[in-house]
Formats: sequence, structure tokens, C-alpha cells
Amino acid sequence: MAKSPLDRFSIKRGRGRPRKVLASAIVGRADNYRNMLTMVWNELEAPLLAAQIEDDVVKAFQIAMPHWNEFPPLAALILRVVKDPQFPKRKRARVNFLANSLAGVGLVTPRSSRDICAKERKKRTALKLASSILRYEFYIECSCSYKGHSKDHGCPKCGAKIEFPPTLGGHLF
Repeated sequence: MAKSPLDRFSIKRGRGRPRKVLASAIVGRADNYRNMLTMVWNELEAPLLAAQIEDDVVKAFQIAMPHWNEFPPLAALILRVVKDPQFPKRKRARVNFLANSLAGVGLVTPRSSRDICAKERKKRTALKLASSILRYEFYIECSCSYKGHSKDHGCPKCGAKIEFPPTLGGHLF
């Protein structure tokens, strides 16, 4: 037995509170719920908002989504979210609020679920913005004797524009 093996792993748990759920799983579930709820919200909204007990919530989902069994087990959580004082007034906001709140499926509180969704979406947006080209320019030699960087894809001195060759599938001819 070696005293210090090369492929050992730490038995000690890392610092901080252990995670109950993966943030990416919550965001993915929220996106799926948002798509499902958007399709049936017109039929679901009135009975769901009128619901007073969990059985009313189950009946509302059975009417609007008869073949889907994903939401009835979450009836208590749904009722809690719908009765939340922060529940929005507009249709799209209600769908998003409900989907983001239910994505934690009771493993985390509805508020934590919404916070996790917001934080993950903010990260995704930042990654998209960080890796995109916002502007590109060329070094040109113009017939008006200007040599230097172009401005808005043209000569800053005389205004002549750069003519781009046609493309096919992103490749230049």
C-alpha cells in the first residue's frame, strides 16, 4: 500500500453549504415549464387564480392539460406561488413567475428558485455578450489618397463605401 497514492480523492467535503440542486437543472426546468404554461395559460389562468385548496389546483391542471402529469404533484407549491403577494398582474409575467418558482420542485423555496434562474440567465447573457464582435473595421487605402482605418465600412475622408463580395454559407468566393 502506498502512503500517498496518485489518484486519491478528498473525503472531506468542500467549504460552504452543500448544494441541493444544480442551477442549470433549475433553469432548464423553468424554460420547459414556461413553454408548457404558455400553451395552456388561457384555459388555466381563471381556474388557477380562483383555486382555494390543492384539489382546485389539480382540477384546473386536469382541465387545461389532461395528459400531462407533471404539475398535479406540485399542487401545494403552485397554490403557494399563486397566492404570493408578489404574483404579477400581466399574463406573460405570471407565466414566467410561476415557471421560475416551480422549477425548484420544492427542493428550494420558490423565491430561491426565481433567484437561481435570474442569476443563471444573467451569466448566460454575459457570456453571449462577452464573446460577440460588436464592431469591426478595416485598414483601407482609398482612391482619394486616404490611408488608415475605415469608419462605418467606408472612407472617413470621401465617404466611399467598401463593397463586400457575395457570400455562400459564410465563406467568401
